Amino acid sequence: MLGYFPVPYGDELLYSIVGRHALHTGLGSNQKAVIREVFSSSTAAAIPDLPSHLDALVHNLQLVWPINVEDLIASFTLASIYLPFLSQDQAAKVIRSMRSDIGGSIHTRSGIAASTIKQSAFFRYCPECIKEQVSECGEAYWRRSHQLPGLAFCKGHSCILENSPIYFRTREKHHFVATASSRVDSTAKYLELSDLDLSLHDSYIELLQSRHLSGLGAHRWTLFYRNLANDLGLMHKSRVQHKEIYQLVKHKWDGSTFECHFQEPVEKHWLVNLFRKHRKSFHPLMHLLVLSALIPKYAVSKLLDDVSQLPATVPKSVTSMQNVKATESEIEVHRQGWRDLLKQNPDVGIKGLRGLPSGGALYVWLYRNDKQWLMCNKPQFQPVIRARYETDYQHWDESNVAILISAHIALASQPNRPRLTQTQFIKALPRANSVEKHLGDLPDTRRWLTSHAESVEDHQLYRLCEAFEKIKANNTEVKRWRLLRIANIRQELITPKIETEILKLELRRD
Repeated sequence: MLGYFPVPYGDELLYSIVGRHALHTGLGSNQKAVIREVFSSSTAAAIPDLPSHLDALVHNLQLVWPINVEDLIASFTLASIYLPFLSQDQAAKVIRSMRSDIGGSIHTRSGIAASTIKQSAFFRYCPECIKEQVSECGEAYWRRSHQLPGLAFCKGHSCILENSPIYFRTREKHHFVATASSRVDSTAKYLELSDLDLSLHDSYIELLQSRHLSGLGAHRWTLFYRNLANDLGLMHKSRVQHKEIYQLVKHKWDGSTFECHFQEPVEKHWLVNLFRKHRKSFHPLMHLLVLSALIPKYAVSKLLDDVSQLPATVPKSVTSMQNVKATESEIEVHRQGWRDLLKQNPDVGIKGLRGLPSGGALYVWLYRNDKQWLMCNKPQFQPVIRARYETDYQHWDESNVAILISAHIALASQPNRPRLTQTQFIKALPRANSVEKHLGDLPDTRRWLTSHAESVEDHQLYRLCEAFEKIKANNTEVKRWRLLRIANIRQELITPKIETEILKLELRRD
């Protein structure tokens, strides 16, 4: 049992508290003595973000600081930023490892080791915060919020976080280094922060301070992002429009301190996988970069609550197909039917055979029950040789613009129309797939699409006007809540421009 342990400061790392304990008791140079006294172990490592041996520590603290392990993890480590994005089983295993005296697999299990967003190599600090700590507390300490991966500034003083000379993954693995023992006297370097930078900072801090230590699982996050794309009008039928999402999020972060996370092309970018089926966990900063750009007013606490309400697993189908092995006589009947088709249609390829009245069903049955024979008894591939010709891009460009103008008039006049996206306009053109591939050779088409494609905000404004006309037609008083409900606009998606339009519509008399 410990007879003395420092009182924790606000936003302090557990690592920092142990470092101050070593400094206050004069054991700073005797690493083994510190971990034996604090953790009752000679092997406990000085891990700043996700430490282990916490059961032993809590037991030793009962006389001077009666705290439970969950509160210790939630308030003095970085676990709360990672755990909600893991599976329930993974999060539980991380917690168990942190409580136990075997913590070697924590960073692998939590996905930190494989993440492309890396933890800073050194402890970071804000020079102005250090001055305030010394003035108010008499000593400095390592703050949790300054060690968040990917967050390189202090919001309170609008300055860049400086690297200390102390390694975050220390070379002396049992050594807890107090801030007062290191040289942290750099001059503050100030910078101008955008509203989006500040919004992400606040969300990151809210996530850090949350007490949600259970994993929500990959399926819930998959559903959440699919629903988000649908709510924002970024889906075509059942397909997520990944390119539009990438361009929208990238544009939001251009010129900010986080634009470095959007340098890769869309085909290789992590943002595409975030809106697909989740097969792994994503770094918390990736989630916050997307959410801060698309729904900046969405509180982290509400986000975690909403995601936790989604189904944890894919519901099992009520009717499941049973694999019944076909008999030899059934196989022979289907084989003969396929031979007859081949004999009656000697010049038809596999695609043509499958298009015949009985060909499709025969092919599927044999594929499921006698695939090896089918692969050996299919028609030879017949390549289609087409005459080469030179494309007249200028004529194609002019023709596209004329068709697009007509399509725009038709689409824009539809009641309750969907958002007029670039993809929707292209699909109205003949040879739509070729147009998308050759936009670089069709400058007029490209300019027309860029100037007429409707943004999410523009479509929301259109829906507001439609809602206003419906309300007036029903001789009902125009109210903000009616406009938002009929226009199907969620509160967290309201932008300053939307807010201005709502006020204008409320004031209109006719």
